[in-house]
Amino acid sequence: MLLENGPLMVMPGTHLVDKVWDHHAEGRFCGAMDPATCGLDFSKAVSVTGPAGSCSFHHVRLVHGSAQNTSERSRNLLLYECAAADAWPFLNFTNLQEFDSRMIAGTSTIEPRFKVMPVRMPYPPALNQGSIYENQTATRARYFDIKAA
Repeated sequence: MLLENGPLMVMPGTHLVDKVWDHHAEGRFCGAMDPATCGLDFSKAVSVTGPAGSCSFHHVRLVHGSAQNTSERSRNLLLYECAAADAWPFLNFTNLQEFDSRMIAGTSTIEPRFKVMPVRMPYPPALNQGSIYENQTATRARYFDIKAA
């Protein structure tokens, strides 16, 4: 993938920080962070690239995002959500059989794992509620820039 195509950018080690990052704009969830208030140096982000057909996995708490696609090429993306069998979601959990159908390893359980960890719920929802990209229309800030070679 070319850097101009807007690759996934990650902030190494941020998944180990015991804090919750604010993903709200103007008081509503938008799925993006404000670089002016979060205290992170986004110039330290690294791009995750690979040849066609590559995939990457990252911890949900790892600060991540995409650089802007400045190329003439489309940027295709397929997202898969993976979690441990005992790591139940806080939202939209209504059917154990459906949840278990997405399990790729492990054994079904009705005993969710809990760890004391700060959490911020995605409420109130974005005005343009939909995909993560639609939600992010509430913010105009750009965080991940392509690093010069």
